[in-house]
Amino acid sequence: MVTYIVQLAVRWETYPEYVEWLKNEHIAEVLALPGFIKAELCLRKGGAMEASSKDVKIIYTLKDEDAIKTYMSEYAMQMREKGLEKFSGQFSAQREVWLETINFTSK
Repeated sequence: MVTYIVQLAVRWETYPEYVEWLKNEHIAEVLALPGFIKAELCLRKGGAMEASSKDVKIIYTLKDEDAIKTYMSEYAMQMREKGLEKFSGQFSAQREVWLETINFTSK
């Protein structure tokens, strides 16, 4: 399993619309791509009103390293451009790829 983490800082005034777009369009489009298994949308509650943005994190799980390579080479730019067209200048993003994830559960 591969974990692909997208951390976003979204401007306060755009935040509600941006989160709705993630929930109703973007994440579903990404999950329809080859190799994607699941996504977790993490929304930070609160935050200082004087801050210019709110944090959002999306944690995707992909089946293997080949899947993330395919995504990066064939689909990533197209997915990023959709967000930039719709919300230009309203967010910033950082991305990380973790090639090994070890899961633990409580008993």
